[in-house]
Amino acid sequence: MNPDFSPSLAASKFASELRFEDIPGPVVDFVKKDLLDWIGCAIGGSASPASQPIKAVSEMLGGNKQSEIIGMESNNVVQAASCNAYFGHILEMDDVDKDSISHPATVVMPASLAVASWNGSNGKSVLTSITAGFEVMLRIGATITPNHYKVFHTTSTTGIFGAAIAAGKILELEEKKLTWALGNAGTLSSGLWQFLQDGAMSKFLHTAHAAGNGVYVALLAKEGFSGSNHILEGTQGFFEGYARQEVTDEKFRDFFKVWRTGNVSFKPYPCCRHTHSAIDAALDLREKLKGRKLSSIKLFSYSTAQQVAGKRSPKNSREAKFSTAYCVASSILRGTPSEKDFSNESVSEQKVRELENLIEIVIDEDLNKVVPVNWPHRIEAVTEDGEKLTSQVWSPKGDPENGLSWEDVETKFRTLTDGYITTKTQDKVIEICKNFESQENVAELFEEINLSFQTSY
Repeated sequence: MNPDFSPSLAASKFASELRFEDIPGPVVDFVKKDLLDWIGCAIGGSASPASQPIKAVSEMLGGNKQSEIIGMESNNVVQAASCNAYFGHILEMDDVDKDSISHPATVVMPASLAVASWNGSNGKSVLTSITAGFEVMLRIGATITPNHYKVFHTTSTTGIFGAAIAAGKILELEEKKLTWALGNAGTLSSGLWQFLQDGAMSKFLHTAHAAGNGVYVALLAKEGFSGSNHILEGTQGFFEGYARQEVTDEKFRDFFKVWRTGNVSFKPYPCCRHTHSAIDAALDLREKLKGRKLSSIKLFSYSTAQQVAGKRSPKNSREAKFSTAYCVASSILRGTPSEKDFSNESVSEQKVRELENLIEIVIDEDLNKVVPVNWPHRIEAVTEDGEKLTSQVWSPKGDPENGLSWEDVETKFRTLTDGYITTKTQDKVIEICKNFESQENVAELFEEINLSFQTSY
């Protein structure tokens, strides 16, 4: 780390200087597409029973009606950002960045939109603030990956930085105050993986905390509340305490030259992204099997995938979403995964349990070497009639190299929101997102959704 260069100050300087006109057209198009994708995830998540705890607490606490919350009464900007961020992560279908191993949309977008709705900001301002938040958050995450990720949930620990920058940008904070917001975001950074061992719900709290507190520190900075000027690189700062590896400042030297936002992946399946290349391999294997049974099956994986999604014999929906073996077994037997394949009833189905138990998982050092550029899996199997079958996937569906089109994202959005908002509202939301830079007041987006929102739980 060069003592004469400050990643913290470089990040706040970039965010303060960024204008909509600076953002390349393909990056703007990606952010709009990702916005539609996240909104679909949040609507579906808000309709899930898993959303009930934060809804109940939010209603109990109450607050000024400043910003819309999906499926709820409006509330203060911090609570709105928290709830919408929580909802967006429930279904495990929100975006993911490979280099930082994080989900930027569900922490940055709710923060930006909550403040923008309150402010009456326009679409260009929101797209600019989201891009600023993504670029800062993803650089911080990529700098500390992979060792940080072994203990800390990067979406939470770095997401608060992205949320603070996005909210601060909407608030039109000057560079000094953006630095303060970044500094106080760092001192509130948190999120541990221990919950995975119990199948607990903490992951939703991680996104709520990051988005809500990102807004909170930006509001404090606006009022003159100071924070560290060197929260990232300082001797008692974020990298020193959280990185768990040697870091460099190189990723903070290419602002305005490299746009990390456009390299984020979409998730076509409702489970941990680390399972997706294994699912794609399983779907390919399913085609080759032509209904035959297997006598043996080996899944060659990488260490991080098994650290996060290595659960065996899952007992419920949450555990199954973090079980590569279950996802493979279910995909071979049922085809393309959907939310119903992760119901408690589906998870306990005998045929899936038997096939999941047959799978042997092997950590492959050759696969480890290409992570995080690729998150690959390979399956080697033998049928009962003795045929050997192999399927290798390097870039799962949704990665930039194998990306989703607008049509794909629209289809996913309709699938996630079907039954919760009307077809007319779906059409309207898609149209708003496609032309978001022309939106005069972004508050109309959630107002449109809530006019027709309904849930059955």
